[in-house]
Amino acid sequence: MRNLILTLSLLGSSYLMAQTEATFISNNSLPSSGVSVIESEKTETITETTEVKKITYHDHVFEAQSFNIPIIENNEQMDSLILANQLIPVPEDGEGYMIQKLTHSRAFLNQDAFLLLKDISNQFYAETNHKLSISSLTRTIESQNKLRRVNSNATKGESSHSYGASFDISYSKYGEKSGRNYANERVVQALLDRLVEEGKIYYIKERRQPCFHVTVRNTKIDFKNMVKS
Repeated sequence: MRNLILTLSLLGSSYLMAQTEATFISNNSLPSSGVSVIESEKTETITETTEVKKITYHDHVFEAQSFNIPIIENNEQMDSLILANQLIPVPEDGEGYMIQKLTHSRAFLNQDAFLLLKDISNQFYAETNHKLSISSLTRTIESQNKLRRVNSNATKGESSHSYGASFDISYSKYGEKSGRNYANERVVQALLDRLVEEGKIYYIKERRQPCFHVTVRNTKIDFKNMVKS
């Protein structure tokens, strides 16, 4: 009898040990709750984007108007602005530029635009030993209307040229030499791009008339406190 009880006791202990071991193996074969949560988490990547404003011709005109020179209707009005020293004469042959024969504009600019022209042309000449060719400067409304009849690329409505704040740099002629020079063209565009980044100009690369239309920006005014009309 004693042997029977001892045998049953040993069998019970073995069964309990087997159950305990099986339970341990089963529990450790399951992934922990921490791993499960990590695997089920979704990571969202938030990309901050800065909206880049597209510059339009309206922006060119807005900058040109900011110099408080009225839109120039005709040559008589331009002459009065010249006498008042609001428009500065631009020499025909500068250190780093030459002015082409002008048919619809006159060689005058506001002071800021003239200084800008000299700065761009001097830097260009220092890098290339060539002169820029300036194809257009200040136009009256009358001249702008006449130009539109022969040049469909001419702006309809107000032009920044009619405020003395813009000039055109040809990229099909350098100095007196006609013909496209891609190396020179890249130098000009790099100079203009840098000035855009510095907030000093806007420019448009025109196609029908091969030129860079450049408008000086008014760095003396805090436009953050102004509202565009």
